[in-house]
Amino acid sequence: QVLLGLALAVVAQSFCQAEEACPQSPRSLRNAPPPRAAAAEDEGRRDLLLSSASVALTGLVSALPVSADAASPATTTSISDLHLITDPSKMYSALTYAPPLEPGSQQPPPPLLLVLPGAAQNKGTAWDLADINGEHRGLPPSLLAAGMAPASLAGQFAVVAPYPGQSVQSFYDEPRGKILQFVQWLCDESGGGGENGVPTFDPKRIFLLGFSDGATLSIELLTTGRFRGGIVAAYGFTGTLPQLALDRLKGKPIWVFHSADDAIFPVRCSDRLVESLRKVNSESEATKLIRYTRFDKDQEGFTGRVRGHSTGITASRRTDIYDW
Repeated sequence: QVLLGLALAVVAQSFCQAEEACPQSPRSLRNAPPPRAAAAEDEGRRDLLLSSASVALTGLVSALPVSADAASPATTTSISDLHLITDPSKMYSALTYAPPLEPGSQQPPPPLLLVLPGAAQNKGTAWDLADINGEHRGLPPSLLAAGMAPASLAGQFAVVAPYPGQSVQSFYDEPRGKILQFVQWLCDESGGGGENGVPTFDPKRIFLLGFSDGATLSIELLTTGRFRGGIVAAYGFTGTLPQLALDRLKGKPIWVFHSADDAIFPVRCSDRLVESLRKVNSESEATKLIRYTRFDKDQEGFTGRVRGHSTGITASRRTDIYDW
């Protein structure tokens, strides 16, 4: 443990030193390596950090309770409301959820919440996303499975949570085009009455909820124009976004969560992101579109190597993010 702690300290220092080397020009979302990787030699250190963090999270989560939102959910859900799907090309498997509809209802299709989790061991199946005591605990799929989801989520949103793949630690290392193809498949299959497991949703209202690596990926995906907005928790890109990316993010509603004591991704990553997003929008637009919840300390009781890296859990159970 001592050696691992020292290794993590070295990695954290390397992130700070790499900031000046961050890319200054836009890169292709489909083919380019991730922009957070400031230099090739930093990749090994980053892998060590994320692997160690996911191990720590896996060992810690079973000891930490997940509390429901202050307002009890009015829509009762359980694991039986979740369904497992796999696209024909087997790009990803995913858990899906469809909100209840009144018989004969003429309601318009609900928006879709695409949940992108952070790095983890991922040695099981997509059903691990529903485990309230697992390594992806506290995100929308596990809240829905445990009957702990806010009513504003369970009653208003279709949900799809893709699984990175067995032993694939993070979506961040996946080709962006692959993820976008999966989203297109969801859009093509939506409207089939749910018989194929893909919920009916409005393809013009797809929102992202990303945590950790999923948050960093969410900001990249928002630049494609496919998604309406996003909730990003524990954003991890240490550099400054290229102007082209910022121009594409202009006008997008984005709510950022981070904790000042985050031991994995420093809070300055989100500080810089929010500052850039506010600058690219007019003052009135920024007030309406860009929100930043910056906690002074961890809200979930995480300590040690993962201290402060829990804002995805905190954000997911808040009623106001789904009403927003």
